[in-house]
Amino acid sequence: MPPANGGRFGLSDLLMIATTVVWGVNVSLIKISLREMTPNAFNGWRLLLTGVLFVILLAASGEGFRVSRRDLVGLALLGIAGNTIYQAIFIHGIHATTAANTSLILSTSPIFVALIGAVLRIERIPPVAWAGIVVSFAGLYLVIALRNGGLRLSAAGLGGDALILLGTVLWAACTVFAKPYLGRMSPLKYSTLTVGIGVLGYVPLAWRDMAAVRFADVSLPAWGGLVFSAVFALVVGYIAWYYSVQRVGNARTAVYNNLTPIFAAAFAAMILGERLRPAQAAGAAVVLLGVGLTRAGRRA
Repeated sequence: MPPANGGRFGLSDLLMIATTVVWGVNVSLIKISLREMTPNAFNGWRLLLTGVLFVILLAASGEGFRVSRRDLVGLALLGIAGNTIYQAIFIHGIHATTAANTSLILSTSPIFVALIGAVLRIERIPPVAWAGIVVSFAGLYLVIALRNGGLRLSAAGLGGDALILLGTVLWAACTVFAKPYLGRMSPLKYSTLTVGIGVLGYVPLAWRDMAAVRFADVSLPAWGGLVFSAVFALVVGYIAWYYSVQRVGNARTAVYNNLTPIFAAAFAAMILGERLRPAQAAGAAVVLLGVGLTRAGRRA
């Protein structure tokens, strides 16, 4: 489906700005919930709630659950990759690193969208975009390596950041491969089917932790973070994300991830008391500069 409004600012842009605000605060709320639940327990209940909500919404929409046989295998693979494997990587990564680092690393997804597109020969990367990719990775190195105040890369310090980086690559790949399916079904139907398949893969792996949760012992803020994350970050966020991919494409959608670290850093400072060190802040600026160069080169 061609872009609905060409290069003009439109509904998809407004939705993505709102989504980046939600995703920015979501990182801090997840960190609060993980103080009282294990990563698998939190994510298992969160994804189960998300899957149920998606099924209810799709049933109410009247669009139906039927898909063609040719789409079923692809949707299953994307569901497992994007909602079983990615979610496992993401939740353990965020548990082991800071909210600011998480959002900054996730902001590099446009870089990986561009690289995957080049590898698959979907599009060519011009020299300016290649320069942006190099600059972004240099900034990402500074953000990660200077996390603890010194230029060192230890296994302990890298664990969470490396998981988030791996998850970012996987998310970018799922974004690229979602586009053909969004030409044949609505964002709601695509999200419902892929999330539903992902939940069926994730819950059995996390069930022991999920069953061990003593509901009465979990505080209201922790439950609030789980419900907010399920309803707004996943249900509303996924629909907005794939609506934008459907209407204006992968590249223009992915660039809005540049805003997420700004909101995430602000909320992390207000809610968690996190602060970026000056050298890390410089690294964050380099990351965003590189992403901007990549986008400018791809537009050219």
